[in-house]
Amino acid sequence: MSHTVQSQTIGLQVSREMPATPDEVFTAYTDPEAQRVWLSQLGPDAGDVRTTVDLRIGGVWDATFLANPSVLVHDVFTFLEVDRPRRLVTGHIGESTVDGRAQPPIRTHIEVRFAPTAAGTLVTVDHTEFADAQTRDFFENVAWPGGLDRLAAYVAEKH
Repeated sequence: MSHTVQSQTIGLQVSREMPATPDEVFTAYTDPEAQRVWLSQLGPDAGDVRTTVDLRIGGVWDATFLANPSVLVHDVFTFLEVDRPRRLVTGHIGESTVDGRAQPPIRTHIEVRFAPTAAGTLVTVDHTEFADAQTRDFFENVAWPGGLDRLAAYVAEKH
């Protein structure tokens, strides 16, 4: 499912097959109403998910949600490339508070690819430019697997 990319920057790659077309998965990934459902593990209401998307080069996806009861996440993704329904590339700035205490911001680069398969779509995420391995490991082992699982469940229910 995932592995660490060995390069000059600290990064990761995760993949998940989803039971829907690339266009359906791309739409679920980028649509604010869909994001409200799948973005937080706590769900749309308990997770207090708020998200807006301006899906164009230079546009911004701004998302705020509770990752768990003590962690508030604010992510800003700036679209660098938009190739619907095949590929998205974003710059990412993540700001979180844990128990009300601000954490150092995270600045990374994310490429998401949506490739057709016999069963639906293979979503592959290359997330790079982490400042340290500990942060990368959290995204590799917790954030991306959970988010992709919830996205897959969302598209399966809609499909």
